[in-house]
Amino acid sequence: MNKTSQVIGRSVPRVDARDKLTGSANYAADLSFDGMLHLKVLRSDRPHAKILGIDTAAAKGHSGVVAVFTYLDIPGKNRLRNGLQIFCGDKVRYVGDPVALVAAETLESAQEALKLIKVEYEDLPGVFSPEAALLPDAPQVYDTGNVFMEKTLRKGNPEAALPEAAIVITNTYQTQVVEHAYMEPEAGIAQRDDDKVTVWMPSKYAHSSRKEIASVLGIPAEQVRIYNTAIGGSFGDRSSLAPGHYAALASFKTGRPAKLVYSREESFFASTKRHPFTIKYTTAAAADGRLCAVDIEITADVGAYNGSSPAVFGKSLVHGSGPYEIPHILLKIRGAYTNNPVSASMRGLGVPQVAFAHESQMNILAERLGLDPFEIRLRNALRPGSITATGQCLGSSVGLVETLQKVRDEIARRGTPENSPARRYGWGIASSFYGIGQPGRPVPGVARIEASSAGGFTLYVGCGDVGQGSNTILSQIAAEGLNCRMEDIRIISNDTDLCPDSGAAVASRVTYFVGRAVQIAAEKLKRLLQEAAASVIGSSPDDLQLQRGGFCVFSSPQKTVSIGQAVNRLAEEGRLPQAEGTFAPETVPLDENTSQGVPMATYAFATQAALVSVDMDSGEVELLSLVASHDVGKAINPYAVVGQIEGSVAMGLGFGLMEEIVLQSGSIKNPSFAEYYVPTSLDTPEIMTILVEETEESGPYGAKGIGEPALIPTAPAIINAIQTAAGVRPKTLPVTPEALWNLLHALP
Repeated sequence: MNKTSQVIGRSVPRVDARDKLTGSANYAADLSFDGMLHLKVLRSDRPHAKILGIDTAAAKGHSGVVAVFTYLDIPGKNRLRNGLQIFCGDKVRYVGDPVALVAAETLESAQEALKLIKVEYEDLPGVFSPEAALLPDAPQVYDTGNVFMEKTLRKGNPEAALPEAAIVITNTYQTQVVEHAYMEPEAGIAQRDDDKVTVWMPSKYAHSSRKEIASVLGIPAEQVRIYNTAIGGSFGDRSSLAPGHYAALASFKTGRPAKLVYSREESFFASTKRHPFTIKYTTAAAADGRLCAVDIEITADVGAYNGSSPAVFGKSLVHGSGPYEIPHILLKIRGAYTNNPVSASMRGLGVPQVAFAHESQMNILAERLGLDPFEIRLRNALRPGSITATGQCLGSSVGLVETLQKVRDEIARRGTPENSPARRYGWGIASSFYGIGQPGRPVPGVARIEASSAGGFTLYVGCGDVGQGSNTILSQIAAEGLNCRMEDIRIISNDTDLCPDSGAAVASRVTYFVGRAVQIAAEKLKRLLQEAAASVIGSSPDDLQLQRGGFCVFSSPQKTVSIGQAVNRLAEEGRLPQAEGTFAPETVPLDENTSQGVPMATYAFATQAALVSVDMDSGEVELLSLVASHDVGKAINPYAVVGQIEGSVAMGLGFGLMEEIVLQSGSIKNPSFAEYYVPTSLDTPEIMTILVEETEESGPYGAKGIGEPALIPTAPAIINAIQTAAGVRPKTLPVTPEALWNLLHALP
């Protein structure tokens, strides 16, 4: 590391902090243009029905209405790559499916006209659970059937190993439908200028949004420009059909600016959800607690369209057996279409669900074998050289054991409060691991840096900062590589016309993939400028060292060449003062039959411990404290890492104890924050973060990622704490007071 820069490892302020604190950050809903049309979407009010006709005549004739669009008005493709439709033409498949779009001079006119559209439906039988969808006589969501995907992972010979184990336990776990619950509702605004459409929208992958919108409009991608506006939370969403798509269509067809903003209720109905899982989990162990085999069956609700289910299922396969070395593994996952809301990516990509199951199993095993929960994990924990479920041999950056030891020491130091008859206390722990990136298909990280004659640098990356602070982290990496101040780095990450395609802000990949690309670009640019400076001063490039503001000769520090002089020399030579970096670590795709391979280049590891109190009369659970130890490789910005962990703990608390979309025949019954409960500051406990830095040699300055790993162990740690305190084990999430009261008062 360049010690003179002192950028990496420092908790510098976020580059967007001032704009967000002063309210000057531009969110899509804040923007407007003269002559702008206001849009509203008509959505299905039934879960499954044929569309026999759509009568838009009355709506088109309503005062202030400029246009009404249906599937017949799509100039390009009506269906996106993940199956979602811009407008339904033949039938609707869930409550909230889009049917038509009104464009009017005022929002009031658009809302009034929406009520005048008459859709003639023929209701069809609905199917509202994956188990029901997989029955032979189930109503068919698609003519091809309800089975979306079936995947199997096989390692060793679990059928032979299970009967020979000293102890075998089998339990079934269920997780719920969860809303992303970001603060900023979806919005988008578009403007057509001749043959080009510009869209302002929040997107975690603006280059993909550009391709999708171009496909809908039937034009080349180069004729669509996306400005990625400030994003008020993503958590895995902001990746597909959005108001920006409808604004682009309306502007393209009318030639006028157009804007669509979802209400909070519409956001609930239109947005995707976390996949609910049913997991039958069998674990076998020797008498000393060594794991012998696991047999896992997962049934997942895909909802009405496939969303990003393949990526979610891939992550579940890789991580389903937990952060443990197990010789024999069989894991099967089936995803079924239903007439429920669409399931897609959400923070953790299917790993929080399986972690709830495998960490519950570990504590049950420990209790049955008379082992300490830490000890059974330490005996089985992945270490450098361990072989994962997919057959991958791990390298040196494996900090799981250290996270376990640090958490064990901390809770031993703290102790446990004394119980009373009405209130009991207990600690619970959980461990996890998380592969950085998408399984077996590492979309490259790409970055470009350009030097200016004024001595500053502009960093171009094509992945949006979705609130995690990635623009700050990437700027720190660039400043470190160019030995300059943070103030000398200007980052542009929101313009598809200017920025390279850096891949999506998903799967905790930005710091590792794009950050390494930034580091490579900085190294290349440094060498380019070094050669130009050497030409100016008449020395060998290797005789120069980069200092803040320019180069100097090792032997004669008074001989200097500024960055500006080097840039001007490159211009004289007809060369651009810029460099591009690309990073795609080597992986091996999972085998179609066995899911063996090398799906991830590196993994993050974690252990968390939760202290809870349980009111034995009401079933109310309070999370009092949480200790979180995470192996992050290298903390580029320690405060940012701590912030990610604290936010993740709050989200994990919601997953474990509070959050659930309530469905009735496919319809959401709690589509507002008054009815859908998320943790507040009053619910969030004291959080102690302990960072472990097991350097990842392939990462930027040793870094891996933290955006999703910090969420995964929280809920299972809380559930294990409830069992310790109350003596009962919940196997269904969320554990509401009512659910726990029922467990506490269940008849023997």
